[in-house]
Order: sequence, then C-alpha cells, then structure tokens
Amino acid sequence: MTAATAVLALTASACVTVHGAEAVVPSATKAEAAQALTDFLAAYNRAEKVYDETLIASSVTGPYGDAKKANLRANKALKPGGNTKFKPLQLTDVAYTIPKKAGWPRFFIADTDSNKDAGTDKADSRVVLTFVKSAPRQPWQVAYVSVLMPEEVPVFRTDKDGWAEPVDPAAKDVAIPPGELSRRYAAYLTDGRPNGFAPGSQTTGRRAVRARNAERQGLTTRWVDRAADTGSYAPLGLRTQNGGAFVFFASRHFEQQKIDKSVKGAKLPLTSGVRAIMTGTADDTLVREFVSAQTVSLPPATETNPRALFLSRTQGLVVAKGS
Repeated sequence: MTAATAVLALTASACVTVHGAEAVVPSATKAEAAQALTDFLAAYNRAEKVYDETLIASSVTGPYGDAKKANLRANKALKPGGNTKFKPLQLTDVAYTIPKKAGWPRFFIADTDSNKDAGTDKADSRVVLTFVKSAPRQPWQVAYVSVLMPEEVPVFRTDKDGWAEPVDPAAKDVAIPPGELSRRYAAYLTDGRPNGFAPGSQTTGRRAVRARNAERQGLTTRWVDRAADTGSYAPLGLRTQNGGAFVFFASRHFEQQKIDKSVKGAKLPLTSGVRAIMTGTADDTLVREFVSAQTVSLPPATETNPRALFLSRTQGLVVAKGS
C-alpha cells in the first residue's frame, strides 16, 4: 500500500425533469471528468507542498477527505515550514468510468497511474479515485482513493454509448447489498460472524491480529467498530460485466489502549503523528479514531457461496485523545 500512503495525501449537467420524474443522464461529460481530475491534482499539490488542509478542503469529501485533512494537519504541526522534499503528484494514463443515473449525488471513477510508486514493486499499480458531486452548484470532490493492481480493476457493464451502470445500495442480486456493507463489516470485526465476507487480510486476518494484540505486557487494547454509510460516507458502486458489482464503502474504528503503570516499561504508542493531533494528556489511556475506506468486489448472488472480496483498505487517523 506504498502508493496509497503517498496519495493519501465543473459543473455536471443539470438534473432534467421529464413528466415529473428525474431523467437518467450521464453523471458528467468526459471533458468535465477530466477537468475535475485536473482541479483535484492542482489542489492536492498546493496543499501537500505547504501542508495546508484549507487548500484542499473544497476538493475532497467523505472518508478520503477526513483522513487527508487530518494527515495534513499532523504534518503541519510536525513540519511548519512545509514539505522540503515535495514532489508533485502526477496521474497519467487515465481511464474514466462514468455512470448514467437519476438524481444526486452523482459520481464517476478515474483509473490512473501515479508517479509516486515509480521504481517500487508496486510500479504497475493503479490509483482509482472516486469523484462525487452532491448538487448542481457543488464542486466535484474526491471521496475514495484506492490502490489496486491492474487485474483487480474490473470490466464494467456499459450501455451502447459507453456509460456505466450504478448499483443500487439495496440490490439483493449481489453477495451483499452495498448499503449493508458498512454495518455488516463493523459487526463482523466485533463478533466474527462471517456476514458474507471472504477470508483475507482485512477480515479473518484483521481479527487474528487484534486477538494477538489485545493483551500485551502492561498494555490492554480494545476496539469499537461503527458503520459510516450516510451523507458523504454513503457507499458508491458500479455494475460489472459479470453481473456483480465493484463498491467503495467506509467505516469508523475506535481503539482504546490502556497501560498498567505497575508493569515496568509499559508505555502507550505515542508516535509523533499521534502527538501532533492529540488532545488531552495521555497519562495511562489513549483513544484513537480511524476513518477507513474499503473497496470490494461483490459477485452475483447466484454464485455458489457468494462472498464480498476485499481489494483495498486504507485507514487514516482523524482523532487522538489522551487521559
């Protein structure tokens, strides 16, 4: 996820009313999508150079927006003079997938190649940005950023004109209705019930890591997981050619760590990044809140034992409190 760490960092056509119903129209023209990407890149590079979250605030939203702004805030506290080794982000070889849909919000994805992973073993990876527009006079904003290998980016279902098809949050013909992903994932991490997820590093693997780290010498860790699926955190997905779906969704995770002062050497993991945004004084307890963004592939419900497969997961620290 090297590239994800590096990256973690218009006006659409008006909604037309026909006989009282909203028309199904492309979310954006390709020219509008290209301009949205250009605008985002300009804002991203301005903000990263001086670590100023206000310079990117109107260009980001949802889980990516909250994580990115918190990251810039922490970096600003650590390096008030800005990024002395700044190298502009470049996104090339862009493929846009734009769905036709009615109403708002509207969205599209840009599948790109980033210069941030050049020379690494992830040099072939793709950076997929999900742009959202919440109303006619609102700007396009990036809500999700995923780093995937080329073979993980699916072939999308499109009509004769090349427009993609959004998947309904309540769709029951895929492994999990997209609107239930966040709630089910939070529940799975809490109690381990499968809930339709395939085994992997972000499901069975993540619970195994928690089990190992829950009780360590002088340090106790507990987690609380919460759904995040409304407003700018709503899931977004597209139908794939195989009848399934490719979906982005978010969640929130709280981690409480408490030390036993009677144990010699016990200490809280107060990294510089944590200290930069922490409020309060960490006497013996640290509570951290993370915003997490996931990309999953949902097979058709008609498959044998259909389960959601995690393709990408990134999380950003947004709050830290000491007591």
